Amino acid sequence: MSVNSARKPREVRCETKDTQTRLLNAAEALFIDAGYAGMSARGIADRACVNIAAMAYHFGSKQGLLEAVLIRRIAPINTSRRRRLEAVHERRAESIRAILHAFLWPVFFNEHEAPARRLMGRVMTEPAEVIEPLLNLGFSDVIEQFVVAAAACFPKQDRALIVQKFSFVVGALNLTVLRPSEHIFGPAPAAEVSFDRLLNFSVDGFQQWPSLSDVNKDMA
Repeated sequence: MSVNSARKPREVRCETKDTQTRLLNAAEALFIDAGYAGMSARGIADRACVNIAAMAYHFGSKQGLLEAVLIRRIAPINTSRRRRLEAVHERRAESIRAILHAFLWPVFFNEHEAPARRLMGRVMTEPAEVIEPLLNLGFSDVIEQFVVAAAACFPKQDRALIVQKFSFVVGALNLTVLRPSEHIFGPAPAAEVSFDRLLNFSVDGFQQWPSLSDVNKDMA
C-alpha cells in the first residue's frame, strides 16, 4: 500500500466559537465519552483546536476546566431552584410538597436539563476522588438551603434525619433522571408522569417515617 493510499487521520472540524467555549465543549464531550481519566489535556486541546497553554491560561488545569464544565450546566438549574424556593417563602406556603416541588421541577422542565443529564450521568460513575469535589462544588450550597427549608416543616425532627431524607430524594432523582438501565427498569415514562410520581414518593418519604419499634412490630 502506498503512502498516498494510506488512511488519513480524521479531520477535526473546529468550532467558530470563542476559545473558552470551545474548551468547555471539548472537555464536556470527552468527559462524557471517556471519563476524567480518559480526557487528556492534549485530547481536549486538539478537539478545541487550541494549544495546551490556552487551557492553562483560561482554566488553570484539567480539574479547573471540568469544574467550569459542571458549573455551566448545573448553575442554571440551581438558579431556578433558588428562585422557586424564594417564591415559596414569599407566598408563605412552606409545605414539604412545595419545597420538594421547587427542588425537583427544574431538573425535569428546564432548557438545560438534557445536557446536564448527560453530564451528570457520567459524573455519577466516576471514582469518589473525582465525584465528591464536583458534587460539593455544584450542589452543597443549594441543597443546604433546601435542607433548612425542609427542617422548618419538621421542627421536632433531628437535622441529621432531615439531611438523610434529602439524600434519599437526591438518590431517587438521579435514578429517575439518569435511567441507568432500561433493561432493568423499563422504558422511561413521560417527564410529567415521572415528575409527579417522584414528587409524591418524596413527599410521602418525608411525612411517613416509621420508628424502629413500628418496623419491628410490622415484621413480627
